[in-house]
Amino acid sequence: MFPPDSRTAVTIQEQPASPTPEASTAAKALAAAGDAESARDVSALDSAARQAAERLGRKQRGLVERLIYGPLPDTAELQGGAAAMQQAAAAGRSRSVVDAALQCLARGEAFTADGTLSAALRAAVAAAKGYGFTVPAEFGGLDGRYVELALAEEELAANGLGPLAVEISGELTIGAGSLLAYGTEAQKRTFLPLVAEGQLMAFGLTEVGIGVNAKKVRAYVEPDPAGHGFRLFAAGDRNKLWITNATHGALVGIVARIGRDGKQVGLFVTRLPERDIARGDGGRDFEFRCASSNTGAFTANWNSRLHFDNYPLRQDEQIQADGVEVLFYCLRMGRCMLAAMAAGYQRMFAADAAAYAIARDGVGGAVVKHELPRQHLGRMLGGALQSRALSHLSLQQDASGVDLAGLRDLTKSAAATSALESQIACERVLGGRSFDRSSRVHEARANMHVFGVVEGEDDLILMGMVKDVTDVWTTRYMAGMLGVLQSINEGPDGRPLPPDQRLLRLSPKTLFTAPGRLWTATKRLLTTGSFWRLQAWIGWNALVELLRAPLLLAPTGWIPRYQLLPEGLRRYARFAEQRLRWLRWAYLGINLHFQLELTRAQIPLQRLGKVVEQLVTMLALCHHAAQLDPSQQRVAALQCEQLRTRVRGTRLLTGLWQMDRLRALVGAVGDDIESGQSTLLHGVAPQPFAHPFEARKQKPKQ
Repeated sequence: MFPPDSRTAVTIQEQPASPTPEASTAAKALAAAGDAESARDVSALDSAARQAAERLGRKQRGLVERLIYGPLPDTAELQGGAAAMQQAAAAGRSRSVVDAALQCLARGEAFTADGTLSAALRAAVAAAKGYGFTVPAEFGGLDGRYVELALAEEELAANGLGPLAVEISGELTIGAGSLLAYGTEAQKRTFLPLVAEGQLMAFGLTEVGIGVNAKKVRAYVEPDPAGHGFRLFAAGDRNKLWITNATHGALVGIVARIGRDGKQVGLFVTRLPERDIARGDGGRDFEFRCASSNTGAFTANWNSRLHFDNYPLRQDEQIQADGVEVLFYCLRMGRCMLAAMAAGYQRMFAADAAAYAIARDGVGGAVVKHELPRQHLGRMLGGALQSRALSHLSLQQDASGVDLAGLRDLTKSAAATSALESQIACERVLGGRSFDRSSRVHEARANMHVFGVVEGEDDLILMGMVKDVTDVWTTRYMAGMLGVLQSINEGPDGRPLPPDQRLLRLSPKTLFTAPGRLWTATKRLLTTGSFWRLQAWIGWNALVELLRAPLLLAPTGWIPRYQLLPEGLRRYARFAEQRLRWLRWAYLGINLHFQLELTRAQIPLQRLGKVVEQLVTMLALCHHAAQLDPSQQRVAALQCEQLRTRVRGTRLLTGLWQMDRLRALVGAVGDDIESGQSTLLHGVAPQPFAHPFEARKQKPKQ
């Protein structure tokens, strides 16, 4: 904790700068629209993301981009996640960790009296190497794969141990993951054995004054005047806030600016003191405090606010990498684990709601006999299956060297959205019992809301997803229009015009409001190469669509690609792929309509992102369920039907046949639940009701 004895002077080591890549088209568009600050932030974030992808060795284009712009991925790739999951489940290495935790839960030792995770639970899981699940064996870990960790995370959450799943996920993805990828050999040998033995590790990014945008952090380090290392300053609104797993004595990675006004962001790994320290305490010249962040979510976990003032850090505690790059590197696995946890939580909701619906009599018989409760139960199971499918598809893509750009964000958003919807669906079945304070459904409520916010608010990351999957196309075909618009928004001196004089769109109206600038823009556009590349792209793709048109009449069962899917899922896979292909035209239209104003138009990008999310989810569900049992295939078909309804919009008279199909699917899933044949519920014991209502046998009258 304290500076080493060496008296040699040290300076803060900045990572050797990589060659500055050309600014992305999004950054150029923001600059052209006059938002220089956002342009700088986006450019820096894009650069960090590219460096993380290079570190991962990602060369193959992302799956979502190929689904929209081609070439279409083959069936084996789309079903790779399910195959990898089944292989990992057969290996059974995650079982020992889950069993150790569930045994502790069965003994009533998993939580303390105030509802927090107990020392007994942590000790049992640590003994099974749960905290070192993905840590290499040479550092004392289990040397497990992330696909196996996802299975463990799901089972823990499904059986009422979601807080433990949250703790282990943070420990291993963004905690130990940063050390494994960027730590020196000495740092790995110092810290990873501690992680493997069960010592908590947090990641200190967010602050009182900022959220998850690492380029905005205000905590900073300066060289120690005595030459012993560094001093960390994170006081007041620079305090690190909402830091899960942070407690006295825990390990923590601190994201801090290099120098108070420095442009580079660094990462430092250290162990926190065992207690708060005041300036002057024992002759110390620094302050440290760790207090609860007072959040209503993750209440069973440590979640803290950290205060540092003139706090000493050793030279060897600096990770030699850009902190933002490390964040991008690690978040991909964090989002996969969030989806796995979401799958588990939703299975838990379904198990408790199904037990209630089967045992409780409603109007005209058991609740489970009715169509609306069955639809709610199907929604919970469908949300669980889609979260699992996306998690394992993403994990397999990552293991295969495919860039997760787009898919990682979509996976997180879809899982978080479905988890919250399943919480609501569970409440519709359980009614007031879902709010009982001892109910695990009630305890999960805040976490389901938080899932849509942690690691980035869902609507915002969907817009980032759209940027990622369309960036190559935009750079290649829209750069000409961007450059022309930028040029006419500059004065004779080359400086940007005042905001009220800038043109963000060229439209027929411009002919009357600024005819001279429209004529100038038209001449420049006609001499720009990318403008003609865009015309060629439109012509070629229109021709291809025309030639493909007769195939639209072919029955789905005749197309070899869909013959590899169960009959009940084929229509949904075909619908998803056709609509994803059509989105290339939708994005072209959005660009031509909004032009530079698209840098400010969040609503169309969010809507487009949501449609992409729903369609990719449908496709992932179809291919994942293709290798599973019939009960899960029926769950997948029901979820796909509801997703397709959202994509197409709610129809009444013209949707009568769709409602017939929906009702039949609801009935099939309900029958599986009622008869105990829904395998998604296997292995999840329902929680006993706090206020039992089950009918008791009455003694016969004497």
